[in-house]
Amino acid sequence: MKPAGRRSLAFLFAVMAGLAGESLVLVRTQVARFETVLRDDFRVLLFLKDDVSESQEKVLADRLLGQPEVGDARFVSRDAALAALRRDDPELVDSVTWMGDNPLRPAFEVRPADGAFGRFGDWLTGLRGVAEWSDLRYRPGQVRAILQARLYGHFLGLILSALLCLACAALAANLWWGRAPDSWRAAGLPAAAGASLGVLCALAAAWPARQYLPWWGMPAVGQQLAVWAAAVLAGALFSPP
Repeated sequence: MKPAGRRSLAFLFAVMAGLAGESLVLVRTQVARFETVLRDDFRVLLFLKDDVSESQEKVLADRLLGQPEVGDARFVSRDAALAALRRDDPELVDSVTWMGDNPLRPAFEVRPADGAFGRFGDWLTGLRGVAEWSDLRYRPGQVRAILQARLYGHFLGLILSALLCLACAALAANLWWGRAPDSWRAAGLPAAAGASLGVLCALAAAWPARQYLPWWGMPAVGQQLAVWAAAVLAGALFSPP
């Protein structure tokens, strides 16, 4: 094949590799940030049957914090719950307090640690055994979303790792078979240009999403450099010698 054809193929292979790799890294970053937002916002509310004294509150808080995978436990009094509800929905507060009494119950707001979501049912069972609660509330859909986001993030990480291993294996095979140095030099510059173009195209396509996704974030610089280097390597490897 003519040198111009080899350079063109190196450029095209690098563009495809850079576009695909950067897209995967971008999606994985957004999935990870989405999981973090959901996890930081998640709480379990354990409602008490009646008011408790300060000493009882401390004992219950210590018991909750002593449970495995409990990140934080905060007591919320009737007045604090009513004040929070008044900030969020004043009309609702007026409708439930028209008789003059505060109908809300005191509760503990518990934040699970990261490891609790993998065994969430057992973790909830442990919380129920701490005391005789009148009710326990949380968002099941949010738990499912956290676990799904974690699964997708692990899957995308696995795909990226597999692609990097394949690129390294292809490089080792080419070195073992003694590819000519002139071929590497001829393909290196167009592959670098193609990888840069592929990465920039992926970033340009995803950039408008930052206006609609509150959890939007850029991948780490090290990850992007690794994608670029792998794309350059792919362009140089898969072009004909």
